[in-house]
Amino acid sequence: MKRGRLLFAPVLLVLSTPGLVAQGSPGDIPAEARHRLDHHIGVGDIRTEYLDQAGNVARTVLGVDTARYIIPGCVVELTTAIEEVSFVSKAWVFYSIPTREYTLTSVDARGELWILKGGLGEYVITSSPKTQEDGRVITIRFTHIDVEENSFTAVMEFSHDEGRMWQVGYNSI
Repeated sequence: MKRGRLLFAPVLLVLSTPGLVAQGSPGDIPAEARHRLDHHIGVGDIRTEYLDQAGNVARTVLGVDTARYIIPGCVVELTTAIEEVSFVSKAWVFYSIPTREYTLTSVDARGELWILKGGLGEYVITSSPKTQEDGRVITIRFTHIDVEENSFTAVMEFSHDEGRMWQVGYNSI
């Protein structure tokens, strides 16, 4: 994924989001958190490989990620557009000074708020378990691997047992 962007599953189609104003100022954010926020900024082409249950690539789609600061040095707005499947998502990424967590927030097409959080020690953010329309509980985890100055691979995994076992949903490069 060029210029370091995070692609969100179709369940994260964004309509709006509440309460993103971070407390503090950009100078209060740890250097590592600011570096991770800065890493998102820019526009880049993405290739997303959706995997089947056996882990084989079932479908590949191309898209564009755009990321910009909406609160300088504090909050990044991420927009992913995949024309081929008429998909657009938005999410907001910030570092919470009070909780010391790297946080992504988004609202899906059902109006469900998703909040994924993680520490600064690794490039992993995880959601709280949510009940789907079919009654199954799902937890989502994004991990960035192969992190370079202008790129990384985002791996989206999901779990139906509160994180005891994970299945890869897709890779975005």
